[in-house]
Amino acid sequence: MHFYRPIRKYVLLATLVVSHISLIHAQTDSLVTKKDTAKRYFIALPIAFYGEETNVGLGASAGYYYRCKDNKISSIQGNAVYTLKNQVSLNVLPKIYTSTRDFYYSGHLKVNYYPDKFFGIGRNTNDTLEENYTSKDFSILLQRQRILFGVMMIGAQAQFNYYQAVEIKTDGLLSQGVTGMNEKFTSGLGLLMTWDTRDNMFYATDGEFYKASLMVYSKIFGSSLDFTRLTVDLRNFYSLGQKHIIALQIYGDLTWGSTPFQIMPALGGGDILRGYYKGRFRDKMMMCAQAEYRFPIYKWLKGTAFAGVGDVANDLDRFDISQSKVAYGAGLRARVNPVNVHLRFDIAFTRDREPAFYFTASEAF
Repeated sequence: MHFYRPIRKYVLLATLVVSHISLIHAQTDSLVTKKDTAKRYFIALPIAFYGEETNVGLGASAGYYYRCKDNKISSIQGNAVYTLKNQVSLNVLPKIYTSTRDFYYSGHLKVNYYPDKFFGIGRNTNDTLEENYTSKDFSILLQRQRILFGVMMIGAQAQFNYYQAVEIKTDGLLSQGVTGMNEKFTSGLGLLMTWDTRDNMFYATDGEFYKASLMVYSKIFGSSLDFTRLTVDLRNFYSLGQKHIIALQIYGDLTWGSTPFQIMPALGGGDILRGYYKGRFRDKMMMCAQAEYRFPIYKWLKGTAFAGVGDVANDLDRFDISQSKVAYGAGLRARVNPVNVHLRFDIAFTRDREPAFYFTASEAF
């Protein structure tokens, strides 16, 4: 593939980023300049974003944020978007502490109509295997955790998913019986444990975030498929002074059993190994390590440089560091409200692909 895209695509993306950041700050400047002692904020804004998987997307986003005991922030965020690839998505993301901070409730509601690409399963799939399909899916995740000692949480979770893949290539890989091809409903129960000492959940400058989640999907719970998923997310944030920050993440996503291809552990996208198409490499298991250096530029504007390495495999003993995928890049962050939510613009590179661009909200980790 050629390294340079048509110049008009760069111009379009630059225009989108500059105009959207200007719009956001024109509407929220009064919030950003207020003292951060106010307890409640509500923001509803038009949104624009860009990613290789979506092209340009437009929609609306709303968020309600309020401070709880010990200055912790609860939020209910939501968005509805449409992209130029005819993708439609609705997301609701609650993160709520009880008033006494004894319990923490989180989860999601996601509904998607999502034309996408499939490249096969495994680390060595070739770009020539690319085929298009459309995923119709919804997902409900409910999590309740008991807060212990102020920084540790232990609890239970339940998840309900529906998947349907349509508009597939009749002689392609998906037509050959990949798990998840036929209409499927999966439901599971599980446990999770969290350790969180971050000073801010949206843009941490110091602290730790460690989370382990175990989910068992079984026909006993009404699931069409039996499989188990274990995810481990380890993040550390180090303040170097003067708003310079080092952020580190180790992320593992491991499954056993009949895992639907739509939710197989995968590399790529705006959060895990930026630079690769989301789902470009997928298999039963995935491991990734990422690092970011975040630094101030001017008031609400910040910069970042990042790098990551990751791999997929069908079993733990099949991981091979010599075949890991590597990506790196840089980006800008624009603070849009007093609880430190940021707009994010990243450009990422890999060894064998043209640059990938990401323009969205929230940090990769």
